Amino acid sequence: MNLKRIMVAINHSPLTSIVFNRALNLAQQEQAKLTLLHWLADLTAIDPGFQSGGTFGFYPINTGLSQSLREETLQLQIEQAKTWLQEYCDRATVLNISTEYQHHFGEPGATISSAAQEWNADPIVLSRHDHSAIAEFFVGSVSNHVVDRANCSVVVIKDTNPDRDK
Repeated sequence: MNLKRIMVAINHSPLTSIVFNRALNLAQQEQAKLTLLHWLADLTAIDPGFQSGGTFGFYPINTGLSQSLREETLQLQIEQAKTWLQEYCDRATVLNISTEYQHHFGEPGATISSAAQEWNADPIVLSRHDHSAIAEFFVGSVSNHVVDRANCSVVVIKDTNPDRDK
């Protein structure tokens, strides 16, 4: 295949270890570099007036406490993500696979597509969770978004256990 740069998009889903192991095996076979990508929602970007209900008159207008709490929560999430991602990097490094990680803020599909383009990924490896047609209509599908918009190949690992979330 001649792959040189494999990006694996991981989150905290039950499929994460399966997706990581598939990307790890591919990186070993191809002697490719591996980048782990994780995305976070930017809680500081949420409008504090809307979040506190201030725009509806139910609660007083934001006093600033909620903004600092959101910032503290975001910093905690960043530190947890770094620790978690480093554990995966260490697993790959033991196998002599050049590995790094990135964490970004934003909507997962757009974040994955743009990060892969910036890094010049050969393929992106990610998971697909089967949602109901109604849920997919309203929420969308990250894997569909990436397949449609990525400028490289995408390896989609499908959840074959329909009872996993139950």
